[in-house]
Amino acid sequence: MLNIGLIGADGKMGQEIIKIISANKTFYNLSYAIISTQKSINSKLDDSIVLNNISAVGKVDVIVDFSNPNSIFNTLNYCLDSNTPIVIGTTGFNAEQKQLINSTSKKIPVLLSPNMSLSVNVLFNLVNIAATKLINFEAEIFEAHHRNKKDSPSGTAIKLGEIIAKARGVDFLSTAKFTRHSSNEIRNKNEIGFSVSRGGNIIGKHQVSFISDNEILKLTSEISNRSSFAYGALIAAKFLVNQKAGMYDMSDVLKL
Repeated sequence: MLNIGLIGADGKMGQEIIKIISANKTFYNLSYAIISTQKSINSKLDDSIVLNNISAVGKVDVIVDFSNPNSIFNTLNYCLDSNTPIVIGTTGFNAEQKQLINSTSKKIPVLLSPNMSLSVNVLFNLVNIAATKLINFEAEIFEAHHRNKKDSPSGTAIKLGEIIAKARGVDFLSTAKFTRHSSNEIRNKNEIGFSVSRGGNIIGKHQVSFISDNEILKLTSEISNRSSFAYGALIAAKFLVNQKAGMYDMSDVLKL
């Protein structure tokens, strides 16, 4: 049985993970549920495991983090002090926070993925193949999410752009085109275009188009239920507890 410390247990993803753990008690145990001080938790849990500070967490096999970027410093300190692997599904990290995550992975196992969905991670692999083989095709990325999503473009969309740039041997930030508003210029052939939609309760849709004058290839993943992310995160947690210190992602879990 895998003993889990869940950070962000009061969020939408945290609630989904709790549901799956509750339905699979033979395989998973929720040892601690860390919540923010501003929120309450909807799931019926033993009060003794619901905390608002990670420093109060006892020994667990793995930490699963779906909270917010600002809490990552305290979370990683706990993981380093307790030698606990961590699965990070939080997105929107800045450069300093990413550097901290990378340095932490030299001492403990860290799995970082902007999207825990199995289909999306297969999409990452397919986009890499397409970007390599369709080298002269123009690349455009579209993503859509619910009205409450704060980061834009999504971490998944950014990851898709980074994959395309790496496959083509170009710098991502210099080729990424996040807006064309008030731009009085034609499209640069090498740029990676982004477009974003926010509205309703859309869980997540990502589409990458490779476009030439004669043909278009569209690769799409659309999530119909948030539980797909939760299942992926728990599969990742089970994988990570058996790994050495290092940086991992879902491609390692799926052996892509």
